[in-house]
Amino acid sequence: MKKINAAKFHLITLYFCLIYFLYSLVLTGYDFFHVKHENWIQAENQTTVYSSRRSTTVTYNFIRNEIRISRKYPGIFEGLNTWFWDIDKKKNKVDISFYIRQKDSDRIKNKEIKHRKDIFGGELNEIEPIPYFGLRKIYLESNKLFLFLDIWKYNYSILTAFILLVLPYIIIFITKKIFKVSLQEDKDSQLEHKIGGMMILCFILLFVNLIV
Repeated sequence: MKKINAAKFHLITLYFCLIYFLYSLVLTGYDFFHVKHENWIQAENQTTVYSSRRSTTVTYNFIRNEIRISRKYPGIFEGLNTWFWDIDKKKNKVDISFYIRQKDSDRIKNKEIKHRKDIFGGELNEIEPIPYFGLRKIYLESNKLFLFLDIWKYNYSILTAFILLVLPYIIIFITKKIFKVSLQEDKDSQLEHKIGGMMILCFILLFVNLIV
């Protein structure tokens, strides 16, 4: 039976990480040129914090006229953009300025935003969330660079990127331990350097996404 080259397999899976990053950039570029600026006066602030032993998730919700804009952040890694909001996050009512995607704006106009439903089809007391970007004080607009980065932060899923990064180790472990398939260890130093460099790049992308 032909052995699987572990190093080459690892390298191929790392390429998927980069492909996912490029996909997120293309999607972000499209969204960046198809956003609409909004100003909301006296929006209801319904921010929630969910904490467990393993993690904390902060969800910023702002509601006005039965429309809910929302973003989730992993605890302390809210990012630089939230520092520039310049609003009192503890206030029940806030005046805000933000961007939403044009397709979401069209759905609002066409009254296509509905309440969420449970597994039995029953309507929940929760409005379907719409992602927002570049939130600031009312009548202020976000810097274009930070707006682009904020959209990319939304489009580039940390969980998906992390799964792609650790996937080769999981597959190699299952292949060796469960399916008892032999793996060929490649001692090519040039290949090992390439794998190391790509892993560093993938971790840098993860880190940048967390801090922007």
